[in-house]
Amino acid sequence: MKRSTTLLLAFLLWMPGLATVRAADETAGKFAIPATDDGLPGAGPIRRYDWFRNLWQAKRSGWAKQVERDQNAVVFLGDSITQGWGDTMSGSFGDLKVANRGISGDTTRGMLIRLQEDVLSLNPRAVVMLMGTNDLEEQAEPETIAANVKLIIAALKEHNGSMPILLCKVFPS
Repeated sequence: MKRSTTLLLAFLLWMPGLATVRAADETAGKFAIPATDDGLPGAGPIRRYDWFRNLWQAKRSGWAKQVERDQNAVVFLGDSITQGWGDTMSGSFGDLKVANRGISGDTTRGMLIRLQEDVLSLNPRAVVMLMGTNDLEEQAEPETIAANVKLIIAALKEHNGSMPILLCKVFPS
């Protein structure tokens, strides 16, 4: 009887942990980089290196918890140059509400894939973009990069036609 009670107690204590693990796995799966290019928007490279997969998932999972907080922010979308400013951009813009959605190593196609959940879901008041350097590193053609940028801009305009969009120049590579 004592053994049965101990086993039952252990099982009941274990169950909430199982639910937490399952929820974490589902969240991680939601933000995983797609295994193949099949059915994905845009063209060109998507980074699938282990370090990038981990960073992509960690950043996006964290941002999913901040959607309410970051509503109507000026959103910065980009790669390592953008990420390097930090999550709050160190107060560089005074009282302006900003949301940094830069992921080191990301490509224009990766940004296109995550645009809805990471940017548009925030109903941004403006979007500042710096992108393309990693596409060049992955040998993407300039026309491919430009086509992805056009798709991103079209989606932003469709979401809010009066929203300011600032596209920064790519540094010389």
